[in-house]
Amino acid sequence: MTTRQVAIVGGIVGLIVSVAVLIVLWFGVLGALRFAGTNLAHVLWPSSLMLTRGWCSTVPGIMTTISSIAINCLLYAAIALGLRACFRLVVRPNPQA
Repeated sequence: MTTRQVAIVGGIVGLIVSVAVLIVLWFGVLGALRFAGTNLAHVLWPSSLMLTRGWCSTVPGIMTTISSIAINCLLYAAIALGLRACFRLVVRPNPQA
């Protein structure tokens, strides 16, 4: 995969995670994402801590939610690019072949 494709896939995964957490939050069952005392929403979407009470009903809340989603997409894209770079360092093609 090219660098651009890896970044796009990482961003899409970040968007999917954000939308999934927002759907769970919308239905009021965010507690379902707790595992062994850890809130998985904060692990999978660290910038969700930015969300306010009016995340879906006020203009500042909606803008904060949009910026939080953008931050998460960029974070996942950066992680994907970092993993790609590490994988390329570990698995190098054999120049003798």
